[in-house]
Amino acid sequence: MDNIESLNQQAEPVTSRTRLTLKEQWGKLIALVSLVAIALGSFNDSMDALEKIYDFSLSQFTDIPSQDKLSQIYIRGSSGVLDETFGAPIYIKRSSAGDTIKYYRDDRFILSAVVKDEAIAAYLVFPLAGFAPDTSLSAGGEQLLNRPFSAQENVTDLRASLSRSISYYVEENTDGVFGNLYTSISGFSEFEQELAPQQRTLLTRLVDNLMLGEGIVEAAQDLRENFTPNFYGYNRLSLVDIEDAILTKSEFRLIQP
Repeated sequence: MDNIESLNQQAEPVTSRTRLTLKEQWGKLIALVSLVAIALGSFNDSMDALEKIYDFSLSQFTDIPSQDKLSQIYIRGSSGVLDETFGAPIYIKRSSAGDTIKYYRDDRFILSAVVKDEAIAAYLVFPLAGFAPDTSLSAGGEQLLNRPFSAQENVTDLRASLSRSISYYVEENTDGVFGNLYTSISGFSEFEQELAPQQRTLLTRLVDNLMLGEGIVEAAQDLRENFTPNFYGYNRLSLVDIEDAILTKSEFRLIQP
């Protein structure tokens, strides 16, 4: 797959600017309320209430809390960080290799994590509609979820499946910021959106060619030009070991009613 050419454009990050603007606005409001609260002799109660309003406003009107949660998770980190960050997993299962797969739900995404020897061995993020996670560390950069797979080079492995319960294409890449430590994962799963007729034809062709062991490069090139990733992640295992962590339709309906 090394001969697949691509573009690798970068978009200007907006999260930091949003965070700065909000902090500036709330900083002015906190200063004003603090002066009033001190004058009224109820500073501590007012500050507690203001902090709760601030946290609620962030969660309702920005994606900063969701982005902050994702920034706490990293490969080889303690699996305990998952529960500390997201609370108890909403769904747990075993992979075919015997590893534990835990699913966590946020208002803006679903995360599946493969836990091995009490450490995070891999995790996948499935953004919900309207959420644009920070993918700047991935091989596809900040525009990973906005352009076709063909925009990425140096694909080291790929997998595909087509069935009633789950249909997906997934690939791994070593070009991420921490490519020397773990691989970047990007994929498309039918967990939330149906395949278009042309996409189903392309996926069927690739699945068949993978089974036959022939025409794989050509079929993969055609698919990668017509599919855009709708999930991403990071991995230190083999690609086949994390296929069980890809969100299925039934799991999505269970986790995100």
